[in-house]
Amino acid sequence: MSTLRPDGVEFGNGSGYSSTENLQTSGWFHYRWTESGGTSFGSTVVVGQTTGVMNLPPRSKIFVYTNTPLRGDTTAWGGHYEDLQYSVNGGSWTSVGRSGFVSRMMTSNQPITAHKDFCVMDFNSITSDFTLTLRTTHQQYNGGGAVNSSCGISGGDDNTTYDANNQQNSVWKQMIIMGYGQGSSS
Repeated sequence: MSTLRPDGVEFGNGSGYSSTENLQTSGWFHYRWTESGGTSFGSTVVVGQTTGVMNLPPRSKIFVYTNTPLRGDTTAWGGHYEDLQYSVNGGSWTSVGRSGFVSRMMTSNQPITAHKDFCVMDFNSITSDFTLTLRTTHQQYNGGGAVNSSCGISGGDDNTTYDANNQQNSVWKQMIIMGYGQGSSS
């Protein structure tokens, strides 16, 4: 029999893992960060969104979803790079890599698009509670643009709109973080 305690789940006289580890200090967590301010980008890297500080349990695995409404400001061949970065316990920023090159890569128009991305991060080596902060940076590929500024589908505004299938077309810049902490390794 299992007992739910304030500090985790305690397993009774079981077999396998539960016979050696009676207390499981793990669980799911969820954060959602929305940025409503606009950010213009050009040839210099600019920070577009920074989350607040998240308190995470040991050995966390997280899933990061990003949504970035974009506007292109050139009719020439141009695009956009987005770089997802993280900081553990207030330390330096580490990049997980750039994306977004194809989300606004086109010519002969000034596109309005939404770049969506997904990343899985494994912090299995961190065996105590820790803090995590995420941010995105933006840069052009030939011809500037903007995040959250006149990127809406409806008349060039920032309002959320829906298509005939009730699917969201345009939302604010968002990062949604879901994860699972596995508790201590002891």
